[in-house]
Amino acid sequence: MEEQLASITKTLNEIKSTQNKLIQSFNDQNKTIKNFNNRFDDLLNQIKKITDENILLNNKVSQLELKIKNFEQNTTSTSNTTHFDIINEIADRQSRINNIILFNLPEPTETKPDSDQIKLILDEMELKIQPVRYFRLGNPSSRTRPLKITFNDTKNVFDILRAQSKIRSSNQFKEIRFSSDRTMKQREQMSKLRQELESRRNNGEQNIIIKYIKGNPTIINNPKN
Repeated sequence: MEEQLASITKTLNEIKSTQNKLIQSFNDQNKTIKNFNNRFDDLLNQIKKITDENILLNNKVSQLELKIKNFEQNTTSTSNTTHFDIINEIADRQSRINNIILFNLPEPTETKPDSDQIKLILDEMELKIQPVRYFRLGNPSSRTRPLKITFNDTKNVFDILRAQSKIRSSNQFKEIRFSSDRTMKQREQMSKLRQELESRRNNGEQNIIIKYIKGNPTIINNPKN
């Protein structure tokens, strides 16, 4: 009887020990699963973070590509416009190269037509040249209109510009003046240059003038002073 009781007790202890081992193993498994879940959650968070960063990076790349495309389009457009403007400016200057503009010559009358006045002025300047054509600029008004005169040779234009000082002492023609036939850009350039000349003179630079150097107006020191 005692031996049977001891055997049963031993068996129960073995069962209890096995049960404890199973419980411990189950707890270990739960712990392992929990750790795995935690690691899985961390991995999901990292994947989500990488995905969000990738979306942000793609957006930045798209914006950069758009800026580059717009820049290239604007650069091409600006370049084409610049080339077009340069070609037009060259053509415009070439079409005006044989022209000269005469200012302050009184409007023509039956007794004093422009043709006679032009001849008298050229004679006064001691120039033996004849214009190809001439016409007044603008519509008749109370103001004296400039007179555009065209010659066969560009040299005629330079000869007139150099010789116009000869008529400054003339009572009849002392108010008139000549100018080359400038394009809009040339007129804008000359206007800015005159403003600069006035500003520099107001600041004390009196010994300066505007002179054409290789066809371009430039502010220089007056060599006559």
